[in-house]
Amino acid sequence: MKKLLIAALAAAALAGCNRSPEFYFSRGNHYLSAGNDSAALENYNKALLLKKLFPEALTSRGMLFERMGDRQKAGLDYRKAIELKPDYLPAYNNLGAMMMDAENYKEAVALFTQALKAKKDYSYALLNRGLSHYKLGDCAAASADLSRALQLNPKAELAYYHRALCARKARNYAAAVADLDSVIELNPAAALARFERGKAYYYMADYAASVQDFSAAAGLKADDPGYHYWLALALVKTRYYEGALDAARKTSELAPDQYQPHGLLGDIYAAMGDREAAAAEYGKAAELAPTFAAVYRSKLAALQKPAAPARKKRN
Repeated sequence: MKKLLIAALAAAALAGCNRSPEFYFSRGNHYLSAGNDSAALENYNKALLLKKLFPEALTSRGMLFERMGDRQKAGLDYRKAIELKPDYLPAYNNLGAMMMDAENYKEAVALFTQALKAKKDYSYALLNRGLSHYKLGDCAAASADLSRALQLNPKAELAYYHRALCARKARNYAAAVADLDSVIELNPAAALARFERGKAYYYMADYAASVQDFSAAAGLKADDPGYHYWLALALVKTRYYEGALDAARKTSELAPDQYQPHGLLGDIYAAMGDREAAAAEYGKAAELAPTFAAVYRSKLAALQKPAAPARKKRN
């Protein structure tokens, strides 16, 4: 029985030796997609043992190492793939994306620039370089790359979204709204896009439209205090104080350690003429933010001033 087993193992080994590196590469990709990391690694190693100049296998193994949390090995494989085949775009994209994850945006820009030298209309590189430029604070370069990426792929949500953020920074609110319209058309459940569009409308003094977007964003992501806070701000502008109170109270519940909701509640109560409630909220805000205590003390003092007597009309 043992001889039969040894013979069978020998036959299997011989069969394995006759298989090509492409076979092991393909099987490695299968195991990678199936989540079987150990089997995927074994097959990529076999492929690379048989064919050392195999950038595709190196890139796939790099993806596997990255998923396993070994970014150092992943980076070595990606760089080796680029060295072997300078026009192999997935290696640039994966390594650049890994640099972005590590917040090393300058190196990411350099990598995507190399990729674009190999293929000037590589939309992924344009998108990712644009996002990297945005993170570096260069909105002019970011907008240029994102616009080119959108020409190649009109469904790139991230390109519209970040170009909108750049437009808002430049106070071009109409352009920001137009790009955010595109994001929401592509993804109606994009709460962040609705929130940012609400802010653009707010700065345009279109408070009714901003209320609609902030309400939609808060409905999509009810646990985000920022959405409720901005909703309260917009409702104050429309003078719907009862609704503003509800939104500000919700903000305070979700972010109990933040002073801004209490300051806003104080402003709302003051606008409604409830001095006692306003004073209590200003006091809480001052306790939570000693740095701004003087601001809230001045608001408290203003509340305590007696109202000016009404002037008599002359006959």
